[in-house]
Amino acid sequence: MADPSSTAMITPELASAALSCAALARARTLAEWVGPGRTLTASGVLRPAEAVRACQDLGIEVPGPRLRSALDVDELMRAWLAAAAAGFLQIDGRRARAAPDLPAAGPATHPGPKVIVSAWVQAAAAVLDLDEEPCAACLMVLHELHAADGPLTVDQLAGAVRGVLEPEVPEGAPCPGCGQVHGPGDLLDPGELLGDDDEDEEDLTGHLEGAVDGLLAFGAVDTADAPARLTPLGSLLAAAVFDGLAPSPEADAETLVSAVGELPPPVARAVARPWLDARSTADAVRELLAFAESADSSERIAALAFAAQLGTEATDVWRQWAKRHGIGAYARQWLRSQGEVVAEDPADEAWLAVDSLSAMLDGLTDIVPPLLLQAVLAEQAGEEVASAAEWMLGSGHPRATDVVARLTGRPSLAVARGRASGVRGRPGGPGRSGVTGRSSGERARRPEPGALVYQLKITLRDVSKPPVWRRVLVRAGITLRDLHEIIQQAMGWENCHMHVFSTGWQEYGSPDPELRHASDKKARLSEVLAGPGDRLCYTYDIGDDWEHDIVLEEIRPAEPGEAYPVCVAGRGACPPEDCGGAWGYANLKEILASSSHEEHEEMLDWLGLDTAAEFDPRGLSIDEVNDRLGRLAKTW
Repeated sequence: MADPSSTAMITPELASAALSCAALARARTLAEWVGPGRTLTASGVLRPAEAVRACQDLGIEVPGPRLRSALDVDELMRAWLAAAAAGFLQIDGRRARAAPDLPAAGPATHPGPKVIVSAWVQAAAAVLDLDEEPCAACLMVLHELHAADGPLTVDQLAGAVRGVLEPEVPEGAPCPGCGQVHGPGDLLDPGELLGDDDEDEEDLTGHLEGAVDGLLAFGAVDTADAPARLTPLGSLLAAAVFDGLAPSPEADAETLVSAVGELPPPVARAVARPWLDARSTADAVRELLAFAESADSSERIAALAFAAQLGTEATDVWRQWAKRHGIGAYARQWLRSQGEVVAEDPADEAWLAVDSLSAMLDGLTDIVPPLLLQAVLAEQAGEEVASAAEWMLGSGHPRATDVVARLTGRPSLAVARGRASGVRGRPGGPGRSGVTGRSSGERARRPEPGALVYQLKITLRDVSKPPVWRRVLVRAGITLRDLHEIIQQAMGWENCHMHVFSTGWQEYGSPDPELRHASDKKARLSEVLAGPGDRLCYTYDIGDDWEHDIVLEEIRPAEPGEAYPVCVAGRGACPPEDCGGAWGYANLKEILASSSHEEHEEMLDWLGLDTAAEFDPRGLSIDEVNDRLGRLAKTW
């Protein structure tokens, strides 16, 4: 949020209007009521009984005969949020008290106009959802009122907001909001996936009325009943919000896209104005396209959507990029939207579909479990999934295999084909422990008295003849990162690829802004598996996708003197690393079983074996497994 004193002349009259507006007056009254101190709940709000008394003193209606939590009273929570954001309340853990320099009612002379107006801006932005992750519709309301030549009705605001947030786009034309082409190339609709329809006209109008009412409560508009016009305070709020979102004029394209990529287009242009004024339109588009080429799908779509709105002065730049494969599809799309005849690339539609799906899947990671995503796709697309997968794999998009794997729940056909013609990778084979830097004398830590032990069965999915599984005993309190290390040693993997745990609703792994995994170092096994029968999926080597089913079979007390982790049973040797997943491993065994197979000798050479008899998929030594597990003592 920009400092309002740097963009506007702050007068005593403006500060007085800020302090006397209904929202800030109630926030100040609430702070006075809190006084020298009140005890808060674990949620950081007033206790129910005190919340009722506060509502009575502030003239706020309490819903129902008994109040469960202060969080259930919206008016009280808006006042509480405004008081905290304005600095009228000081909250320290479970205690809240009024600020010692709480400004008095009346003419704003102390602690000074600039301080009061700054507090007003902070409170208004927080309550009106315009601060850290601003509401797109609320930003549009503020923008439209700020840019309008005269007053606007709620219907006019609704029309302007809907035109941006819910545009009607002809089939085959790029969406002005996201830059994508919606139509035959789209395999999933996020609204259908989540089970929610877009807000209808009544819902949107109600939301906008609420936004205007909020601005009215802060004295930022003249009235909510008649056409609304921003007051001087409202104009100051708009300037502070948009200036606070704006990147430096000297910023690179990545910084610009990060700042404006998720904003509604009119707001994005207003926020980016200083950046655009510092360079020609052609240079701006050139910078954005260069960044888009190396960005991930979501950033690329945002960069190209913004570039597409900058007008026709950069047409020559778009023509240059239209000569490229892949990302050039966007340039050819833009040129066609301008009426130019452009030669078609047969892969364009599939390339754009993969790019769009990649961005959408990344955005859905936190809210839709992978299994649900795959189930919904199967229900919506049915038999078309396989043909769509082939279509996307033929696009040449660098993330096509990943998108297909995530949509189908299986490694893509392209990965499998690549492995079938001759497996390549790090030399090695079954039985290699991959343990480095640990003394064979190190033993697992003895459990503390009263500790619980989980009996887990870890089964490698889709591997048979023989199946590969291990039954291990582990301490219930270990982290998922600890469990990752245990699985690596119990199965016999080399621990040189990425991994991820999935509960069906949350994924855990190494924290990564692209993959959006929760940290497996912070998640405890006992938090994920609570009782016998609970399951967890562990995937190792994203690409080969070695999926392991983990079932909690039994919970038992730790045996005095027993070391954990320990493997108590198992079957089957660990497959070789980099052999192409379950499908590639089956192919490998088939090749080795036939001395006449054309790839037989090549496979032996890759495995570092002299004869196929040296390869034993059934070979397993529990003692060797426990020797590896015993070396994990310094891991936890």
